[in-house]
Amino acid sequence: MPTEPNRMLSPKKLVLQVAGFAIGMALLVWCINSAVKGGGAGWEKLRHANPWLVAGLLGCTLLSLAANGVIFWIVIRPVKPLRLVHMQLLNLVTSVLNYAPVRAGLIARVAYNVRVDRLPLLTIGAWFAAIGYTLLLTLGAIVTATFVRPSFDWLWLALLLVQLIVGGLLTRTIMNVPVVQRLGKGVDRMLADRTALWGAIALRVVDVGAFAGRMACAVAILDLPMSGSQVLLLAMAAIAVSLNPLGRVGYREVGVAFFASFLGMSGPDFDAARSQLALIESAGEALVNIPLGALSLLWYRSRWMAAKRDAAATPTEPVLAGD
Repeated sequence: MPTEPNRMLSPKKLVLQVAGFAIGMALLVWCINSAVKGGGAGWEKLRHANPWLVAGLLGCTLLSLAANGVIFWIVIRPVKPLRLVHMQLLNLVTSVLNYAPVRAGLIARVAYNVRVDRLPLLTIGAWFAAIGYTLLLTLGAIVTATFVRPSFDWLWLALLLVQLIVGGLLTRTIMNVPVVQRLGKGVDRMLADRTALWGAIALRVVDVGAFAGRMACAVAILDLPMSGSQVLLLAMAAIAVSLNPLGRVGYREVGVAFFASFLGMSGPDFDAARSQLALIESAGEALVNIPLGALSLLWYRSRWMAAKRDAAATPTEPVLAGD
């Protein structure tokens, strides 16, 4: 559950975040060093990459950002409708701040939701829990379908759809149980809502597809021998590693390079290629997240200061717990 922003910045947590960032930077340096050693052919391919593949890297990142913004917006609607454009801009802010030494994206989001949106912390915690649940449900279904049916065909699609439909129906049934509604703190209202649940699941599939598309563009740029199912599994590994609490930088790149070794890219000939793949895929995200996120910080500051002025004009304390 999210806590008050000042508790997120406690000395112990700050030390942990800074130490995690330092480790991540060391991992990034290792990954870059591995990519540079004996990787002349790979960088040559990057320099002569098809512009459409480069555009695909950036376009898939934009698609992923848009899908995530809509997921946040659609899941909270049963409890408190918020503006979609604000959710998209806030998503950009959190994305760029996750590159900082202190992974401030979550802190900035919670602080904004408390001060500007006037959301109770329990509601914010329920919101994140509902989003996390739909993420796990979708990723689990995709992984299972891919392991059962490695080829992308109608059977793979059928396996995925059956799992998602059964999982969604089961979720709505559980959320409508009286005891769950009493203890749900808002999770039940979000996941019992048809639009919120099915919309989040569908958009999460789009998000995973965007990750896989970006990974596929990086694979194509380097002309690596990977199947569609391998690309998809590698993309989901990138998503999983990105969720680690210690930081974004370094962990994602090394995680992708490490997981690639289990998908057929093992041996001396692929040592540099794995790291190059991880760096190119990550750069395709950073080249969009960082500039757009930096611009969105101006909007964030404007909204924050406006909320501060409103609070000074009508001094009422935000509710920090409970509904």
